[in-house]
Amino acid sequence: MKVIAVLKQNGYEGYIVGGAVRDHLLKMPLTDIDITTNAKPYQVAKLFKTAPTGIKYGTVTVFYGQDTFEVTTYRIDGPYQNARHPEEVSFEATVEDDVKRRDFTINGLLMNDKYEIVDYVNGQADLQSKLIRAIGDPRTRFEEDALRMMRAFYFQSKLGFQIEKETRDAIFEFRYMIPKISNERVLAELIKMFKGPYLKRAIQSLITTQVHEVLPGLKEGLLYTQKMEELPFVDAFFTLAFTLHGGVPKEWTFSNKHRHRYEMGSYLAKLPQPYDPYTLYTYGLDLCLLGNRVSYMLGKTKNLKQQIEYDFSRLPIQSDLDLKLRAPEMIEITGKKAGSWVKQMQTEMVKAILQGTLKNEKEDLEVYLHDHIKE
Repeated sequence: MKVIAVLKQNGYEGYIVGGAVRDHLLKMPLTDIDITTNAKPYQVAKLFKTAPTGIKYGTVTVFYGQDTFEVTTYRIDGPYQNARHPEEVSFEATVEDDVKRRDFTINGLLMNDKYEIVDYVNGQADLQSKLIRAIGDPRTRFEEDALRMMRAFYFQSKLGFQIEKETRDAIFEFRYMIPKISNERVLAELIKMFKGPYLKRAIQSLITTQVHEVLPGLKEGLLYTQKMEELPFVDAFFTLAFTLHGGVPKEWTFSNKHRHRYEMGSYLAKLPQPYDPYTLYTYGLDLCLLGNRVSYMLGKTKNLKQQIEYDFSRLPIQSDLDLKLRAPEMIEITGKKAGSWVKQMQTEMVKAILQGTLKNEKEDLEVYLHDHIKE
């Protein structure tokens, strides 16, 4: 309100807009607070300390005290490109024009500096009816920005609202556009969706609209998850889905860390359980727990979380760094040059220790080295 007061003192309009107004009316915790104004970005920058976070689309980040606010100039969007962004925008717009270019009615509410709600899109009625409805023609909204379809599922998972029929039908009709969007953005919406308290409703809508058909490698996982009483967390879901699918599709640009996690978790889910000591040692506690969790969800084994944690804690060695005979000592004892043989010997020692045929004591390891070294 102080930011809006400064705007008004300088002859501009200003409103809180979008999710903050929606969540305030629903008595939910607020996160980001967005402000819309008729002041141009350069005019906002004269009044506040700012950063140009989206100048092309009229957005600057305002730093006020300890807080930050996205402040965006009223705009009308021109034709959209790549199913995501407008090619050009016009800042010669009214606040009503600005609201009517947005995604859903419940996100099109404004609050003025007197805490009064300004509603050009019947968003309050949809809040009361618990409906997610596109502003204007839903086909136009989704053709402009296909990510809005994924956001509908995220809001359903967060709020528990139903997706209004015409909006839902338009999602079904335009679902083929979703693969055209950057999959990082699709993935971000999916992850947010999986953290919502009404996830099951969102998954049902994904399947009803057949969006699950256009998400690479996730169809089998979503269909399977729909039938589960206890829904999985994000990592467990992706591992489950890719286990059922038979691999991690290349279309998803996961980080190397996450791709490796899902591939290894899927591999471990297929192994006999409980895991033997060498498997626990090789893949580590976290991945083994993930593999067991997915195997349990698939009905292939029991939930062995406590046993796996106990077995891992009892391993006589958990890393080749724990070997009491160091690599430089092995080189010195044998007189051989450093090479791949050192790592191979360490691996053999670790296996023998885990099998219980060798103690991790320096003297025992030296004897093992002499007995097994190849000239």
